[in-house]
Amino acid sequence: MKPDINEALLNAAQEIIGRFSPLIEDEYERSRLGSWGALILISAMKFNDAGSALYKENEDIVLWLRDYTNLDSEELTNLDIKAYQDVSTVDKINQELRELLNREFMALEDSGDKVGIRSGLVLMRTMHQRRKVSDLIGLLQVPED
Repeated sequence: MKPDINEALLNAAQEIIGRFSPLIEDEYERSRLGSWGALILISAMKFNDAGSALYKENEDIVLWLRDYTNLDSEELTNLDIKAYQDVSTVDKINQELRELLNREFMALEDSGDKVGIRSGLVLMRTMHQRRKVSDLIGLLQVPED
């Protein structure tokens, strides 16, 4: 996704609600179009929240990796999660961190570290909860062929 998708969604919602909906004479169809405009507007607002949720998730993963793994701090510092970045960069870092998390979690499972495993499961459950978003977001995404 491009970082400015929320702005495009806001513009689309404004066009639907402000320009196209009033042009439709059928009250039912106008209401339906207005509802779609409102859903797109909500999606734009949720997209803003998604960036901050990803940033928080990145922080949580780094904290867990520092507490429960033997990764050197240089490897984690190179990801630079503290600097302000656009959503696509935060997402890219998130993918790298999730890969590290998976690798290190499997190593903890092999070692039998119950405290680390339990903590990792709590982290993964939290990450899953953050990823629950409106079904409309999925409808707006272009399917990959």
